[in-house]
Amino acid sequence: MRSLVVPSLLLLSVAPASAEPGLATAEVRLAYGLAAGGGSGRATVRGSPLVLTAAAALAVRDQPRISAHAGLLVETLDRTGAGGEAGLTLTPRDDVRLRAGVVAVVTPYTIWGAAAGGGSCRPLAGSRICVDLTANVLVGGTDLPSGSAVLQLLVGLGVIFDAS
Repeated sequence: MRSLVVPSLLLLSVAPASAEPGLATAEVRLAYGLAAGGGSGRATVRGSPLVLTAAAALAVRDQPRISAHAGLLVETLDRTGAGGEAGLTLTPRDDVRLRAGVVAVVTPYTIWGAAAGGGSCRPLAGSRICVDLTANVLVGGTDLPSGSAVLQLLVGLGVIFDAS
C-alpha cells in the first residue's frame, strides 16, 4: 500500500504550470448567437451575424489582473460590416475572464452600444483557448430605427497568444 501512496503524492505535487496571461496579448475570436430587437411594438429574434474579431490587450494592473483591450471586428453571413471594440478585461483567476466595453460597426452602416461578457480559458499548445458568452446592447446608429435597440447574445471561441 505504501508503494502506491508515494508515487501518487509525487504526481499530485507536479501539477502543470498555470497559463497566466502575459503583459501583452493578441486574440482571434469567432462568435455567433441570437439577436433580438424591435420597435413600434414589434419584436424579432433571429440569428446574429457571424463576428470575427482580432484584438490586442495590455495589462494595466497586476492583482487582480486588469487589461485594456481593443480590436477590429468584421460581421459576416447575412450582413457585412466592419468596426471595432474596446474595453477592460478582469482576470480574477488564470482560467476566468470578465469583459466590459463598447462595440461599434462603422461601415457600410453604423450601429453601436455596450458589450459585457465572461468566459473561461485553458492552456493549449503555448497559447490559451477561450470560450465566452457576450451580450451586446446596441442602442444607436444609422442601422437602428429610432426608439429601438438590439440585444445580441453571442457564444465565442477564441485563441490568445502572449506577445510579451
